[in-house]
Order: sequence, then C-alpha cells, then structure tokens
Amino acid sequence: MKRTKHYFTLIEILTVAAIIAILAGISVGAIALISNKNAEAKTQATIKALELALAQYKADHGHIYPTSLKTPIKLTVPKDIPANLKGTLLKYLDQQLLKSATQEDGTNLYFVDAWNRPLVYRVPGYFNKAGFDLGSVGPDGKLGDNYGNEVTKSKMPSSSNFNSYFGKGDDITNFQRKD
Repeated sequence: MKRTKHYFTLIEILTVAAIIAILAGISVGAIALISNKNAEAKTQATIKALELALAQYKADHGHIYPTSLKTPIKLTVPKDIPANLKGTLLKYLDQQLLKSATQEDGTNLYFVDAWNRPLVYRVPGYFNKAGFDLGSVGPDGKLGDNYGNEVTKSKMPSSSNFNSYFGKGDDITNFQRKD
C-alpha cells in the first residue's frame, strides 16, 4: 500500500486566512470599543468626584467655586498653593484624581477628561440652574452629538443657543438633558 502525501489546496489556505482576518478585525473593533467605554467611565468618575468636591466647597464656603461666571470655561485651580490648601478646591479632591485628571496651564492646574481635553464648567448652570454645569465634549472632541453635527460658538447666533446645545450626543455631563 502506497501512501500519498496530502497537501493543502489553495482554497483551504485562503479560507483559513479569511477566517483569521475576520477574527482579527472583530478583536480590533472590540478592543477599540472597550477602550472607549473605559475612557467614558473614567470621565464620568472624574466628573462625579469633582461634583462632590464642588458641593463640599459650597457647603464650607457658602458659594459655588468660582462665582459669577456665566460662560463655559476650563475648571482651574491655582498651581502654587499653600501646604494646607486653605480656600481652594484641591483640599476636597483625592490625590490620585489630581495626578490623573489635571494638566498644567502656566499658573493653574486644569481638569481634563480621559481624552486629555479640558472639562467645561459653567456657573450658574444653564441646566443645573441652582448649581453648576460640568462636562466633557466626549470622545470626538466636539461639542454636540456623535453624528458629525458639531456646534461651535462661531456658528451660533447667540450664547444662549450654544449653552442649550451643550450635552447632546456623546458629551459627558453632570446633568441629564430632557429634549
């Protein structure tokens, strides 16, 4: 009895290669999705921690930090502060949060989301009328939704429209929109 060698055919090799390519594509997509979900969760946790710190600041000082700013700004704190942190927001924050969610801007530290973009802060809040609005523009880095409908101040006729748009789509905020 003579043994014959069995070789893989071209069709079999191409089929295996196609299956491997499909599995690789699925895994890359899943990794990107998981990474984005982790970044969103980190940003939500940062916003929640800052929201609690801002509430403690208000309870101790009798006013929201900082006061009378009606347009969205970066949430900042002085970089060079006394050791006791008296009168600053920093004494209410966890040191790990300060290391992972801040960047320097000359004389200030400012808070960033998981994509290293500044968190937007507004006092008094447009949505939280008695408090403040705090948010991130989300993974796309644009104010507005995740369908490409970017909104910027230059495209808006008034700041009130800009303010009302903040929080739609993939923006991550400390308030819930109701529209």
